[in-house]
Amino acid sequence: MESITSYMQEDHVLIDGFAGRALQAAAARDWNALEREAGEFLRRLRRHIEMEEEVLFPAFERRTGMVEAGPSRQMRIEHQLMQPVLAGMQKAVETKDAAGFRHGVKALFDILQPHNVKEEQMMYPMLDDSEGDDARVLLVTVKAMAV
Repeated sequence: MESITSYMQEDHVLIDGFAGRALQAAAARDWNALEREAGEFLRRLRRHIEMEEEVLFPAFERRTGMVEAGPSRQMRIEHQLMQPVLAGMQKAVETKDAAGFRHGVKALFDILQPHNVKEEQMMYPMLDDSEGDDARVLLVTVKAMAV
């Protein structure tokens, strides 16, 4: 049976694929491919964050009472740290700044890689466990938000 953990992990992999293709396009100075792949990467990553912040984290906090000091708070802090980097990456794409885009990806992945590990090993399994049968409802909700 599909779980929140498995679905969100698969989304991480999908999003990372767009980042990889965008980096290849930046290295080749293929502006059309960079715009397409980076645009999709940024859009999907932002949507992924919305799924967490609007659906998953509030459900976890309601169920567990962990709001001010729980894992979802740390995930939100890290999402905030990503925002200026994402904006810089968007600007780099718009101005055809391949080096700026590559720098942005590195800065983002310095935050994103350990962030994803925490989500996949802690946050998502805690969601699956704490939500029990209600996890299926959350999964349907986040899938409806998907691209």
